[in-house]
Amino acid sequence: MPTEEILANAKRKIFAEIKFEMNKRGYTTTSLAELLNINRPTVSSAIHGGTTPRDVEIRKRIYQILGMEERNS
Repeated sequence: MPTEEILANAKRKIFAEIKFEMNKRGYTTTSLAELLNINRPTVSSAIHGGTTPRDVEIRKRIYQILGMEERNS
């Protein structure tokens, strides 16, 4: 499988897992952004599998808020 396809699949999985937990717990991207004191597009980038160090750090915080075990992002 080409590297870009692997990356795209991993991003889809990250997004699906986070969105499932957000829906289950009643969070929106906006409510997470407010809770984290950052803007909504930044949260969205992290949720959609962004690969910057900031995206990874934000995802770790989101995992904690949502009660998800930490992933190897």
